[in-house]
Amino acid sequence: MTHFVSASCNGEKCNICGEVATHKVGEEIPQDDPDPNRHNLTAYVCCACFVMIVGQAAACLQKA
Repeated sequence: MTHFVSASCNGEKCNICGEVATHKVGEEIPQDDPDPNRHNLTAYVCCACFVMIVGQAAACLQKA
């Protein structure tokens, strides 16, 4: 892994596969949400699952 991992990930497990979490993914609340003041949903994920979510642009795939 060649990218920054926030201290907020310490001790967290991936919500998808259970591996060590290296990313925190947050829901972006759309402008037309009927309750725009609610807190966005978040999940901790590992690098492999992060790539599955965001695709090939993920920093996890970049070589050192």
